[in-house]
Amino acid sequence: MLLILNKNITLGEITNMYCFQQMKGQFIFSLMNDWMKEKKDLTLRKLQEQTPTWYCEDILYGLGRLETIALRERQYVYPVNKGCHLIYLPADKKKYDFYAILMAGGGYGAVCTMVEALPVAAKLNELGIDCFCLNYHTATIESFENGLMPQPLEDVAEALRFIQAHELQFGVQADCYIACGFSAGGHLAAMWGTQHKGARHFGMPNPQFLLLDYPLISLMNINKEMGTVIRKGLLGKHFKDVDMIEYSANYHVDSLYPRVYMCLAEDDKTVPTQDVRDMEKALTEAKVPYHIERVPYGGHGYGLGSAIPAKGWVERAIDFGKNPQRFTKGNREKHI
Repeated sequence: MLLILNKNITLGEITNMYCFQQMKGQFIFSLMNDWMKEKKDLTLRKLQEQTPTWYCEDILYGLGRLETIALRERQYVYPVNKGCHLIYLPADKKKYDFYAILMAGGGYGAVCTMVEALPVAAKLNELGIDCFCLNYHTATIESFENGLMPQPLEDVAEALRFIQAHELQFGVQADCYIACGFSAGGHLAAMWGTQHKGARHFGMPNPQFLLLDYPLISLMNINKEMGTVIRKGLLGKHFKDVDMIEYSANYHVDSLYPRVYMCLAEDDKTVPTQDVRDMEKALTEAKVPYHIERVPYGGHGYGLGSAIPAKGWVERAIDFGKNPQRFTKGNREKHI
């Protein structure tokens, strides 16, 4: 039976579509469980009912783009190492000299690529930008003993080296890229901009700019219940304050930090608003160009955000990348 992507398709049916065979275990990536398999009978409509910020139309938009590429490309999922993969989404008509590497969130327990990275990659493709979605290492039982970090940052470095080694195949200039992160993936992208743990630490070029969507910035501000789990998963059970500071991006912004576009909703109950204030202060002190787009509602995890006032944030972020002066002179924030 021919399956057609729509709101009533189940997660199991999506996984079993012939064109998506390379995506087994990659839509919602985790080293702890197979989330898509566990929720295989859930339709996209029901998924949105359970998690209102996971908009069906945005997910379908991303899946539709991936389906087009899957039917055209012989290979579109590339293993980087044992627990890390790249999903390649080339633009039909390239209009920019940089590509994007996208890192979805999931509290470092999962990477919600289907919900966050794929829809935004589809939009970036539409704008003429090649994309790679990165499924990085997530926490395991062992992580809660010894800590997951710095493995996800090493994954970013290995992924970029992989792209560099295959830049002719992909048709990109490996050193020209932007990094886009969501929630925990936003934390990873923000850390990638730092000297002590990011691109420069690995002897690699900085991204041209960062797109951070409702990012986790600091390990110091997370609420107690969720914060304990994330901190132990990232840093191990014997973590100290100095370890949290080590992996809080706002403490490590310098004058060479990439310029930043941040988008968030004021009713986000997951990432503390203090995170953005701390990052704003750090960027201002380091004189790094940035722009913050705050919208009155939208919650956490909306990704492309086409159903909330953040609709169009991706286009505005790319415009910022081209013309940062238009955004940084005078008003640094935009309330919609």
